Amino acid sequence: MIEAEKKEKAESALRLHSSSVRGSKTQAKIPEDSVLKTGKLQSFIKEEVLVHIFNAVYPCTAEQFFNILLNDDSKFTNEYHTARKDTNLVTGQWHAADEYDGQIREIKFRSLCSSPMCPPDTAMTEYQHAFLLPDKKLLVFETVQQAHDVPFGSCFEVHCRWWLETNAENSVTIDIKAGVHFKKWCLMQSKIKSGAINECKIGVEKMLELARLHIKSIASSGGTDNTPSSLPVPQQSS
Repeated sequence: MIEAEKKEKAESALRLHSSSVRGSKTQAKIPEDSVLKTGKLQSFIKEEVLVHIFNAVYPCTAEQFFNILLNDDSKFTNEYHTARKDTNLVTGQWHAADEYDGQIREIKFRSLCSSPMCPPDTAMTEYQHAFLLPDKKLLVFETVQQAHDVPFGSCFEVHCRWWLETNAENSVTIDIKAGVHFKKWCLMQSKIKSGAINECKIGVEKMLELARLHIKSIASSGGTDNTPSSLPVPQQSS
């Protein structure tokens, strides 16, 4: 257990360092022919804890989804957190990291708590990771959330993976999985897991509801959604 906790601390520290690194190297756009360093890079989330929570089809491509909703220039992240009544939102910029493919960023905010066991609100840190595959038809968007002020908050993280695959010229299938990764043992793990996944479902549904409206608004205003993505596009290793 001690060795496992040391490993978890190291992984958390790596994610924190990678998300906060700044400088000429990380701020520069990465060429689209950047090579996927298979076997040498860290996994951003714990895939083994994920369970399916949502599936939908949206009127855009995978690349457009990133450009419209997640890009640094998009106002959607702010709109989403405002709708959730989150406060103190600070959104970092996407940047490269040696430890992960694609780009990452850090978001901090205060979120309202619904559980009677928790305080009225809690400080949250969310690390985000995204990349496109070479044909730009598949976007992988991953998040790791850490709640700082809730009971046993230091013991667990909420991991989520969005799998967005373009299946037509203006249509994308979105498959979302989420799970709770326990960095160390704690009481009430089952209750924490069910509560966190339920909150994640509510958040995802709210985000996708607002995303659909935002996409329609962009389309009706004649805005462009074909701006080349700043995301790096890893190449498959031979």
